[in-house]
Amino acid sequence: MQIPFNFTERASAAFNDRDLDALLGLMSEDFHFADPMGETTGRAATRAREEALFTAFPDIRVEMSPVVWNARHLAMTAVFTGTFTGAFAMGGHLIPPSGAPFQFRFAGLFTFDDHHATSEEVFYDRVALMQALGQGAG
Repeated sequence: MQIPFNFTERASAAFNDRDLDALLGLMSEDFHFADPMGETTGRAATRAREEALFTAFPDIRVEMSPVVWNARHLAMTAVFTGTFTGAFAMGGHLIPPSGAPFQFRFAGLFTFDDHHATSEEVFYDRVALMQALGQGAG
């Protein structure tokens, strides 16, 4: 069975090319995102979240690795790599840039309808994220 809409290939290409219109086109109007820091709903919130990543990490790239999928769900692991050169808002705090390269692993679970991704839940270790951003043990 094919991954719905070739999602991982198309989403990672759009993200890595900074093509937010293509990325958002893969998501439903009411796309729901959740991670350990909170939740957002809608394409506008998704655009704002991705733009914040591109501002803090201008050279950020993602590599998605599908683990298991069916017609409605996809579980994957992923790695962000880049350089932390802009301030990054996280959990109500503004983290100053370190200027250092970083690598950060996470896992995600996507849900799909017949035409779009409708939700993403992301799982990661907050301490590992803070360390990757040069913030000690968090």
